[in-house]
Amino acid sequence: MRRFITYAVLLSLSAFSVLAQPVNTVSLFGDEVQPGNRLHDVVVKLMGTGSTVPLAISGAIDSSMTEEDTTLPPEAKSAIAFNVSLSNAFYREMVIVNSLIEVTKTLIEESPDRVIEVITLGIVLYPDFAQEVLDGATLTGSINPDDAFIAALQAGADPSSISLSPARGPAPEPIEPVGVGIGSGGTGGGDTTASTN
Repeated sequence: MRRFITYAVLLSLSAFSVLAQPVNTVSLFGDEVQPGNRLHDVVVKLMGTGSTVPLAISGAIDSSMTEEDTTLPPEAKSAIAFNVSLSNAFYREMVIVNSLIEVTKTLIEESPDRVIEVITLGIVLYPDFAQEVLDGATLTGSINPDDAFIAALQAGADPSSISLSPARGPAPEPIEPVGVGIGSGGTGGGDTTASTN
């Protein structure tokens, strides 16, 4: 009996210690192939060491811009260097919402005059998720879908991986008039509007 109680207490303690340990279930947007995901991971690691969000973001960006750092490919380094303040804002939002479509929408709504820069940055950082950038941009209404599509292609999006249909929705079907035409003896040759006389 004493052995049973000892085992029960030990089992309870080990179960409690497992439950007391913090569980890291947060997964970052995208996958490790995406340059944006790798940079986001560096930001999170810096935050884990005690850095504030702004310091972690600027530290991650600064370290990724060095020649020897391989977190970002050259085109991503170039896009970030083109507008560092926008890149900081991008990761400020990404840390909060962890959603590319939401980050794209928020940044464009904050600065509609930077819509092309936001599209470019999003696609360069997350090339396999270009559709989300395109959808976020068109949902803001700051850019028409065709211009957003062209901007996405110019930013390097794979043309076979993006389309306008999800953000735009299906084209409406034409409505056919009900009934036959009134003129020409009801054989369909006349006007379908009724007279008020």
